[in-house]
Amino acid sequence: TVTSNPTRTSPVKRGKWILENILGTPPPPPPDDVPAIDPDVRGAKSIRDLLGKHRESPNCAGCHQKIDPLGFALESFDPVGGYRSRYDKNKDIDTSGELPSGEKFADVSGLKKILVSRQDRFTRMLTDRLLTYASGRRITTLDEPTVDKIVTELPKHQYGLRSLIEAVVTSDLFQNR
Repeated sequence: TVTSNPTRTSPVKRGKWILENILGTPPPPPPDDVPAIDPDVRGAKSIRDLLGKHRESPNCAGCHQKIDPLGFALESFDPVGGYRSRYDKNKDIDTSGELPSGEKFADVSGLKKILVSRQDRFTRMLTDRLLTYASGRRITTLDEPTVDKIVTELPKHQYGLRSLIEAVVTSDLFQNR
């Protein structure tokens, strides 16, 4: 984990959020014996360098290989969502990354293209979240057939949000909550 500073953003937190809420593949919690990433005391010149040093630990490398590139893509957005091209000390922001699959991107637009190519994962996650909200409870393994049915039918409707919402509210899961 990264020590938080309220005026800065955290690529780790942002990457973890994408994994959990967009892709539905949350990373495991960090091991108990891994300390937080402290401000630079090891010669790193940027958050990217600092996280690179952190990834040198075998205990950290696996998860951060998945988390960090996603978070770096969003670093051009400040803590309240405004666009920025530099950090406070006029350091340019590097939003490029490479996913564990080998896919590379230069910025958030490139990452978006990659994520759109994984529309099935996004559709499943959005369906899960809408059903969770609509039913007032978490979706369980027993609910997966409902999720599967909605996700399978959605391409016939060009993945329309209106069609997804209609499928959610007409599902047995919602009707019999």
